[in-house]
Amino acid sequence: MSISTKTFRFAASLFVTSSLFSTALMAAEPAAPTPTRAPTAEITNKAAAANNADPLEKADKSTVLATVNGQNITIGDVIDARKLLPAQLSQIPTGVLLPMMIDQMVNQKAIQQMAEKANLENTPEVQQQLKLARMGIIQDAYLKAQVEPKITPEAIKKFYDENIANKPPVKEAHIRHILVKTPAEAEKIIKELKAGKKFADLAKSSSIDKATAGQNGGDLGWVKADELVPDFSKAAFAMKANTTSTTPVKSPFGYHVIQVLAYKDVPVPPLDKVTPMIRQKLIQQNVKAVIDDTVKQSKITKNDAIIKKYTIQPPSAPASAPTSAPAK
Repeated sequence: MSISTKTFRFAASLFVTSSLFSTALMAAEPAAPTPTRAPTAEITNKAAAANNADPLEKADKSTVLATVNGQNITIGDVIDARKLLPAQLSQIPTGVLLPMMIDQMVNQKAIQQMAEKANLENTPEVQQQLKLARMGIIQDAYLKAQVEPKITPEAIKKFYDENIANKPPVKEAHIRHILVKTPAEAEKIIKELKAGKKFADLAKSSSIDKATAGQNGGDLGWVKADELVPDFSKAAFAMKANTTSTTPVKSPFGYHVIQVLAYKDVPVPPLDKVTPMIRQKLIQQNVKAVIDDTVKQSKITKNDAIIKKYTIQPPSAPASAPTSAPAK
């Protein structure tokens, strides 16, 4: 049994990224407590400010930071490598990342040199991977050149005005539920609640939705109607605040006892709070448009008979299998 080079590469990158990320987070962790969910725009702005103030950007790019068997690792190499880091790491100051990045780049350079000595780059397998990598890089470069000029502040503002700004506030409900297999079980729980038993205690002891029952007492948190399966959503949002369903609510997963604790209206977010989301949406839309347009301009033929011959149809899902969860 052999392990593919892809497996090695994935394992190595996963180890490096996770260890780098966890170490960097510990080093960057502030002394004072911080919110668990920081506003996206604030994170983006802080990251941009940190990058703009990066002292390495003003340093001599040819300055040598390390050598591996006579081959240099320069400030320019570090700057290029930083651009490839995951978004979480790119938000961490360079001063925190730099020593770890140097260690990682030293490791990579040493492995690269040994691979070159073994002439592995000329093996058929590596040549095929290089070919595929080159194709991917060229494709990405083309899409970036076509799409990036279109993601402007004006385009983001236009999307916001047309799709978000004039929407009414969204209603959210704070919901708890207990999920059981039969209506009889649900009716028994409803009677126990009326007799004074606590909802959270019954959720822990009776609910088969273990994701919410154990620690949360059946609490789904604040949810929107479209985040729930239809039967559950219709029943829950028809209830008044601080009430519990008096009859079992059937869904694809079983029978629910629902408790609505409160409602609130979530106002339309300001532009700066949703700019990253809009930017990503515009990128997706424009990439699709470029691909569709490119395909239309191309002469394409498909050998449908051969494709059909080797196509394996996925097995049909059981009719009773749920297609979505009570809350996403």
